[in-house]
Amino acid sequence: MSQASTKFGLDNSIYLDDNKGFRRRAIERVKEVPVSQDIFLFLLAFRILNALSIKTFFQPDEFFQSLEPAWEIAFGADSGAWITWEWRNRLRSAIHPAIFAAVYMLSSGLSWVLHLSPTYRADLLVAAPKVTQAIFAAVGDYYTWKLGERVYGSGSNEAWATLALTVCSPWQWFCSTRTLSNCLETTLTVVALNLWPWHWSTDAEEDDEIDKDGLRTNEEQRDVDEVVNLRRCLLLAALACILRPTNILIWTCFATFALLRITTHGKMLSLPWEGMQIWVHISSLSFLPATKQERKVLLTQGCLCGSLMLMLSTLVDRLYYEQWTFPPFRFLYFNIAQSLAVFYGRNDWHYYLSQGYPLLLTTFLPFGLIGIWQSLFPLEHPPQYLNDSISTQTIKYQLATTAVLVPCVLSFISHKEVRFVYPLLPLLHTLAAVPFTTFFLPGVSLAIPHSSQFTAKRLLLALLLIVNISIAIVTTTSHQTAPFSVMTYLRNQHTKHYLSQPPSEFLAPAPSTMTVGFLMPCHSTPWRSHLVHSSTKAWALTCEPPVNMNASARANYVDEADRFYADPKEFLATTLGTPPTLQKAQASWFSWFRTRKRLKNGSGREEMIEANAWDGREGLKRWPEYVVFFEQMEPTMKEVLAGSGYRECWRGWNSWGHDDWRRRGDMLVWCLRKQGNKEKRKGPLW
Repeated sequence: MSQASTKFGLDNSIYLDDNKGFRRRAIERVKEVPVSQDIFLFLLAFRILNALSIKTFFQPDEFFQSLEPAWEIAFGADSGAWITWEWRNRLRSAIHPAIFAAVYMLSSGLSWVLHLSPTYRADLLVAAPKVTQAIFAAVGDYYTWKLGERVYGSGSNEAWATLALTVCSPWQWFCSTRTLSNCLETTLTVVALNLWPWHWSTDAEEDDEIDKDGLRTNEEQRDVDEVVNLRRCLLLAALACILRPTNILIWTCFATFALLRITTHGKMLSLPWEGMQIWVHISSLSFLPATKQERKVLLTQGCLCGSLMLMLSTLVDRLYYEQWTFPPFRFLYFNIAQSLAVFYGRNDWHYYLSQGYPLLLTTFLPFGLIGIWQSLFPLEHPPQYLNDSISTQTIKYQLATTAVLVPCVLSFISHKEVRFVYPLLPLLHTLAAVPFTTFFLPGVSLAIPHSSQFTAKRLLLALLLIVNISIAIVTTTSHQTAPFSVMTYLRNQHTKHYLSQPPSEFLAPAPSTMTVGFLMPCHSTPWRSHLVHSSTKAWALTCEPPVNMNASARANYVDEADRFYADPKEFLATTLGTPPTLQKAQASWFSWFRTRKRLKNGSGREEMIEANAWDGREGLKRWPEYVVFFEQMEPTMKEVLAGSGYRECWRGWNSWGHDDWRRRGDMLVWCLRKQGNKEKRKGPLW
């Protein structure tokens, strides 16, 4: 039917055309649901495999800002969780740990119902948070794909490219399934962006469809309630801001685009000198493009959803801290007013440009930068096959502007980390989809004849895929593996020597407590979330920042780990004292009969010299049964422990190299053991 007949109202034709359109949309929805379900199930299985295959250490916050407080919530204050200074000073919201606390309680209850042995219960408690975070990561991948469809159209090549970029991203494989608050923040952000009313950011037109609330509706989602959609979006955005207060920068950008518009016009000004003029650009703010009703709804719903999420956070924090507190304010006070963030390192102003985005995008960096540039400065004559509608241009411009402004603002903070800009990665993948598709689609499309040029592009695409897979495998299976493998070894030792077992004629009663000491930089390994057993008492070197100290005291402050590495021998002598010695057995002709007698009396366990448990206070540590340290400390430890009862009983591969000299080499465990052979060294990929 022609446009004229539709416009001027041939009723019968319009009815038939509308009926066909309704049937066509219904069929498309039926087809779309199975595809969406299949994609999500694939992503879910993919991320669970991803989570369970990670064997390397990344950031201590993966454990100490989520799993350790979660363990305390689930199993009590006497469970042995390591609660860092941020939690003692109420700088963090307890919402994120509360999620994993529920996971721990469910897993523990399931192990009790299934009558799992202590070993299988420990394995379940270690794996459960990983699987939970894998679900969050799969949701983030799914809605990154949906954001691509929202921008470029359902089923478009650019939307599928967005999905391919997030699935093949080495950074996603390395980081998305870790229990960092930044990972959940990223998922919440991209889900909320799918619910954001992008069409409110365009100028209102006469033919726009208006719903019962006076709001413009999305052409592709006419049956969606705009207020309900916006409310869901703002609740998720508020939760992301509670988890990470810096997330408010992202939503400030998008809210500004919806509420305000910067208009620029030129004007010729005359200079005092005769005949001289200058052309200047004058910028001003206006309340376009959102309508008055849309601005009113956005502001009222923003205040409502923000208040509700703030109340929820306050109640959760009241239950956890047992007093009324406001962690975001304390976070800003400690990190900005007291400048404690600088205690963990300073970075150059260009960090996010020179290191942040290259690490996030890796081999896709050129496409991401080109995508940002083309979105900020669109082509005058785009290719005909490219979706270049006003809506697409608007969303791309806002995504690109946000991807530029947020790192610029964060660059003013001295302490910088890649994960601080991690929530921008779905935006970058969406923007990179256009140049990625433009470059590689001719090489893989069956509709285009083969040529040598396209063959080169296929080879380049295969090379990028191989490089990405290689980076993902190396970073998740071989670089810094010892922090996990040593915890597995210690758990196995606890099961073997310290857990109660059925009575046996040749089996002695299990000792009550296993003691472990970590002589390495603070937070070099996971803690209770991987030690699991409460009868394992452990201590480690601390690195508490100079909280509530004046400027002079802060300038002279040295934490415990730095004191140890400044003079290891002096530190060990004054803090732990003389190491335990091994009592020599008297050699005699009847020693063989004594050995048989010990076995007969139930001493079949591998014997350990008794060592006192740590009392939990800094400076009052005692020599434990197991001492853990990195290989670069081995000469010093051999000298200090010469003649003692300590012997090497485990050595694990860590990495080929490390930027921190204190963490170089293998990780070693020395134990107070009377007999037994040390285990063989494990290779880098074991």
